[in-house]
Amino acid sequence: MRHSIVIWAVQPVVLALFSVLLAACSGEAAPRPEEIPMNEVSVDGTRIRYIEKGEGTPLVLVHGIPTSSFLWRDMIEELSSHGRVIAPDLPGFGLSDPPPNGDYSISSYAGLLERFLESLSITEATLVCHDFGGPITVTYALQNPDKYAQLVILNTFLDTDLPDWGLLPKLASIRPVGEILMKLGGRSITRAGLEAGVVDKSRISNEVFHRYYMADGSPDKVNESYLGTLRADSTQDLKFIEDNLHTIDKPTLIIWAEEDAYLPLRLGERIHEHIVGSRFKKLPACGHFLQEDKPEKVTKLIIEFLER
Repeated sequence: MRHSIVIWAVQPVVLALFSVLLAACSGEAAPRPEEIPMNEVSVDGTRIRYIEKGEGTPLVLVHGIPTSSFLWRDMIEELSSHGRVIAPDLPGFGLSDPPPNGDYSISSYAGLLERFLESLSITEATLVCHDFGGPITVTYALQNPDKYAQLVILNTFLDTDLPDWGLLPKLASIRPVGEILMKLGGRSITRAGLEAGVVDKSRISNEVFHRYYMADGSPDKVNESYLGTLRADSTQDLKFIEDNLHTIDKPTLIIWAEEDAYLPLRLGERIHEHIVGSRFKKLPACGHFLQEDKPEKVTKLIIEFLER
């Protein structure tokens, strides 16, 4: 059974479909955002852009869909006083190139993450992951247990028992329906998905939305990445995580937003049960994109974990 992993394109389906029609009639042009000062490295011929700040023990921040390293912007300054923060744009998102050979699978992304960290000589890192970055990072951790020190997991999915995310992802998985949907209504669909992922809707301003959706001035790359991750068959990759999650024996902190419209609390509780000795912290009045809703609180919890 093919598992959909695009958690942003979920609800409300009817609103999203109407948004497609509205977007088709709109002539709004997105302003090109200012370039974010970032480093870059080539991995398998793919340019990966990343933020690096601070010194000491590495702290690697891995985002999900449809975000980028920009998701951590309100956390990096304080976290960098506690280590060397590395926050990449995953291939296909932010300012990084699309993944090589159009492979958007979890296992392919995990391999790219491994080679990215190797290129920066990163070992003994604290790995912090969110959303689609969760299965990518945990796959890396399971395959490289000697290359990381501890793990911080934010609202994500790590097994094959996924919620029903509605009709729209199913429609978008059909060629060429997905291409038509994203071409005509990608802007509205993505914005609705981001807003559904926060309690404080004001956090998704026009500037923030454009930094996620059109970081390089065009929506085409992100639209393609949405469809690529949606259509990738993740069953075996998630089954690998599901079968091996219990073997993680490194210190682990799980932080879960209680008002996640996409990933219910039970998923976080299940991860907590499978990782023996893990710590579990719940954030009330907080949506899926907890780095947007409660960046100060998430930062505080991570620093407390680092200093324990």
